[in-house]
Amino acid sequence: MEPLVSVVVPTKDRPACLAAALESVAAQTLCDPGSAHRVEVVVVNDGGASVEDVVADAGLDDVRLIESPTSHGHASARNTGIEAATGRYLAFLDDDDLHLPEHLESAVAALSGAGADLVHAHCLTSERRLEPGEEPLHAKAFFDMEFDPGLLLVGNYIPTSTIVCRNDLAARFDPSIPVLVDWELLLRLVHGHGWRASTTGRPTVVYHRVADQRSDTVDATRIVDGFDRYRHGYQALIERWPVLDDSPIAVLRKHMTDFSDVCHERLVRGDGLPHLLYERAFQVLSAAHAGRVELAEVPALLHGTLAS
Repeated sequence: MEPLVSVVVPTKDRPACLAAALESVAAQTLCDPGSAHRVEVVVVNDGGASVEDVVADAGLDDVRLIESPTSHGHASARNTGIEAATGRYLAFLDDDDLHLPEHLESAVAALSGAGADLVHAHCLTSERRLEPGEEPLHAKAFFDMEFDPGLLLVGNYIPTSTIVCRNDLAARFDPSIPVLVDWELLLRLVHGHGWRASTTGRPTVVYHRVADQRSDTVDATRIVDGFDRYRHGYQALIERWPVLDDSPIAVLRKHMTDFSDVCHERLVRGDGLPHLLYERAFQVLSAAHAGRVELAEVPALLHGTLAS
């Protein structure tokens, strides 16, 4: 029987996180005994220490492990998993995130019911690591937006682990870009290939955003350089997908670019940035795109997120 869904899980040197991620897949309602559907899991070890034991102990009926001797990055690792996948649909799960039990079932239902090529779930952002089965009561729904192709042109609000889509040759990540490969894929599928996208409207993914405990000891230059990779990556993608100069989307992009410059200057001074800054900043952009906030108010509201 052909798998209904193939779950692609890239990993590298996080065996405990990987074990929890795979446990969350094993707990999917589509994996229940007696289910009429088959779920395939493809784990791609991107040059890390062997995870053969972790995969063997995951309690999954249909799981394959692909181990690469060298690391090629997240985009290439995901593509390796996609190439090996045989399911009708592709689902993605980063090794440090969790799928809640009804994630795959609700995504497949949404794909069938909406006639969509791709759906995304809402997600719960957690600042501490949850175990499978633990209720995410403290987690916040920063990314609970309905799908909006215009908002997608402003920035990404769809974490990779929330995506389920049809298995198609177009669904490949671009390994030539260093950052924002998930946003690039979505822009290309929706605005380049005309894919129809929708949302399940349900929070069925836990997106872990645990503060880096090493931040006080990491060299300041490396912090600035890391931020600038994303800053320049954002600029490259908005240039790749241009919009009318006087459109509200162009205005919001300009506000986000200016705000990123302010954040860069703050990091250079050694002041640091609040945790979950992007999540809070994007809520401002989303509210403005929806007309709940005037465009002229956006710069002040973005600056306000720095005090969060």
